[in-house]
Amino acid sequence: MKKRLFVAVAVAATTTLAAAACTFPDVLFGSEEDGSTTEAGTNDGDASSDVDAVADADADASNDAPKLDAADAKPHVDPAAVCPAICADAGIGKCDDAGTCTVSCGVDGTCTMPIVCPEGIPCVVACTGAGTCTNQIDCQGASSCAISCVGDGSCTSTIQCAGDACKVGCVGAGSCTGLQICTSAACDIRCTGVDTCAKAITCAAGDSCKVNCAGQRACASTIASKSKTTSVACTGNSTCLMRVSCSGASCGVNCSGIPSCVQGVCCDAGTCTGSPPACL
Repeated sequence: MKKRLFVAVAVAATTTLAAAACTFPDVLFGSEEDGSTTEAGTNDGDASSDVDAVADADADASNDAPKLDAADAKPHVDPAAVCPAICADAGIGKCDDAGTCTVSCGVDGTCTMPIVCPEGIPCVVACTGAGTCTNQIDCQGASSCAISCVGDGSCTSTIQCAGDACKVGCVGAGSCTGLQICTSAACDIRCTGVDTCAKAITCAAGDSCKVNCAGQRACASTIASKSKTTSVACTGNSTCLMRVSCSGASCGVNCSGIPSCVQGVCCDAGTCTGSPPACL
C-alpha cells in the first residue's frame, strides 16, 4: 500500500509542479557581507548532498544563512526510502543520500511557479539566482525545512513552513518581500540583506522563534510571535519599523538599530527583556 501511495503522490506532484523543477547548483547559501550572491552554476551530479555548503568566496559570512542540520530533521518516515518517489521522480527536486529533497534555483529568473515541498521528509529550497522563487514557497508538509533566498529579488511571495524546524535566510537585496508564516516547533528567520522581509513575519506556534533583522531597512512590517520563547534582534539601521509583539513564556527584543522599533514593542510574555513593553 505504501508503494502505491508514494506513486500517487508523485504523479500528482508531477502534474502540479513540473514547471517548478530547476537545476541544481553546487552552492546553496551565499554571503550578504559584500552584497554579492552565489554564481548560478549548474551541476547534474549530486550537488545537493552537502546541505551545509557555503560560498567559497566568503565562507565566514555564509554563517548568516540557514543550514539544515541532521538534528533538525525528525521525519516519521525513512526519508532515504521515500524521497525518490515523492521528490525526484515527481519532478520537484533532487534527493541526497540522507533523503533530503533539494529544490535548487540557480539560474536567474527560474522557479517562478509555486514550490511545494513533499510531505514527511526534510526539504531544502535554494534560491541562489536573481529573481528566482517569485511564487509561494509551501514547506508546511515537510518534516523540516531550510529556505535560502540568496539571489537579489528572490522569494518575493508568501513563505509558509511547519515541521520540527524551519530556517529562512534572506540574504539577497530585496529578497523575502512576501508574508512569512512559521508554525514550526523552531522558527529561525534571518533578514540580513538590504530591504529584506518587507511584509509581516508571524511565528504562530512552537517552542521557539528567532528573528534577526540585521540588514538595512529589513523587517519593514509587523513581527508577531506566540512561541514559548521569542528573540527578535532589530540591529540594522531603519529596521522593525512596525509593531513588534510577542507572548509565551519569555520574549527578548533588541532595538539597537538607528532607528528601529519606532512603533514600539508589545510584550505579553511571562518574562520581557530588552526594550520595555509598550502595549496600547
